[in-house]
Amino acid sequence: MIGYKYRANAIEGKDSTRDIESLLNDEIWASSFRNLNDPFEATYTDEISKVLPIFNQVFNVNISDIQKNWKELMAFKDKLGIYSLSTSDKDFPDNELMWAHYANSHKGFCIAYDVEKLEDSEKFSLDVNRMTINYSEKPPQIEITDIKSPNFIIKLFGTKSPVWQYEKEIRLLYTNYGMKKYNPFALKAIYFGLNMDKQYQAQIIEKLENRDVKFYKMERKDKSYNLVPTLICENQRKIENKLSSDQYEILKIEHNHTVENFHVLYKGIKKDKESLIIFSSKFREQYATKPSNINIYDNKACIDLIGKYPLYGKEKTLFANHLIALSMFETPDDIWLYPDKYYRLNNRILGNSL
Repeated sequence: MIGYKYRANAIEGKDSTRDIESLLNDEIWASSFRNLNDPFEATYTDEISKVLPIFNQVFNVNISDIQKNWKELMAFKDKLGIYSLSTSDKDFPDNELMWAHYANSHKGFCIAYDVEKLEDSEKFSLDVNRMTINYSEKPPQIEITDIKSPNFIIKLFGTKSPVWQYEKEIRLLYTNYGMKKYNPFALKAIYFGLNMDKQYQAQIIEKLENRDVKFYKMERKDKSYNLVPTLICENQRKIENKLSSDQYEILKIEHNHTVENFHVLYKGIKKDKESLIIFSSKFREQYATKPSNINIYDNKACIDLIGKYPLYGKEKTLFANHLIALSMFETPDDIWLYPDKYYRLNNRILGNSL
């Protein structure tokens, strides 16, 4: 998913290009709730406090622990960090009001992020949660049954008034507010506003020269009130001895929080260990954005078996015959030839010895 962040860049009367500096340093600022521009953030109707005395009187339930946990949760809110992004129904940031309100009347720029990679930038997956904002005429009612609900956090921290609906907001909710470093591969594109100073545009393009980033200039579409982007530049990483596209085909990619799994069809002639180690090393340099496992196949016949478990009979044999190598993230400079065959052979030997 792509999320857009509209940035003001340089503000008149202030000698600051903080937004450019953060961009070039691969940093985002997760704000605290009290510093957001909506004074009604995390507003709710408290139904819990109303029913607790009734529980105490009718059922003689000790409510002190519930009250304590509720107070602790509300105190925890002050530690949370929020990073807001906007979505678009198109494949570019076309929101005129967002450009006007958050990008300094088009003197700024807009960043396109891979949201999944922003999330994966945190060391632990529980340190960040993504939510899509729900717009409602009334604040949510928080009841005692909500506390154990998996949607409780979204209901409490992801509800806003319909006046904000034009933002089409998604947000990343961090366990602590403050500056966050992100995976450089999360940055996909930069869109320059209609009125952005050309010297700032040139600065950004130059500083991001060894990155896979596209740069667009927003333009007015003739005979309409619409904005359209024009591609003005595309930077790419400098990779020596880049793999030729006729040497491989990516069959499947699985993105996990800490590890990526690539399933690749190898079209090369040499299938010895040294050749496959060189191939996996070059492939990682081109595609991996984090520690990765590379599963190498020599035939597409097993593509429908990838991820299927368990495998039996002919399917198991087919998969074992065509999974010719595995390069694991723990030992990226080594490779395991025919790993499934090796695993089956060891199991057979072990079974015969028992």
